[in-house]
Amino acid sequence: MTVAKNGRTLRTLKISSGKKGFETWNGTMVVLSKVPMIRMNSRTVGIFGPEAYNLGSVKWDVQLTTSGTYVHAAPWNAGKFGEVNGSHGCIGMSASDANWFYDQVQLGDPVTAVNSVDTVAVDNGYGDWNVDWNTWRKGSALG
Repeated sequence: MTVAKNGRTLRTLKISSGKKGFETWNGTMVVLSKVPMIRMNSRTVGIFGPEAYNLGSVKWDVQLTTSGTYVHAAPWNAGKFGEVNGSHGCIGMSASDANWFYDQVQLGDPVTAVNSVDTVAVDNGYGDWNVDWNTWRKGSALG
């Protein structure tokens, strides 16, 4: 993950994003909220059975979509950062990198994911960034 500000690269972080079947959304998402620690329970996003999880103290959480995509610390995936995508759709990284990222971003900052499968829906957070002007205008009062 490349983190830039005003066109200048601040840092490149090793991450692990969504594994096959749980790919991270492509496209530009926007920071919706930030919390230093939350519980992540797969039932809240419709994941049950062998893929279920219930993590009680996930740190440095930056929410990107209303459906539950976050950038956060994922120490349980330490061997995967920069090597293998192993999450259920979130963007995970080391605790120190997640803390640094958390401190850098502000509400409303864009975060763009590339090289995945499906593009984030317009109504899944602030997905308007992923729609061309003519399509966006058709959905407005001006259309």
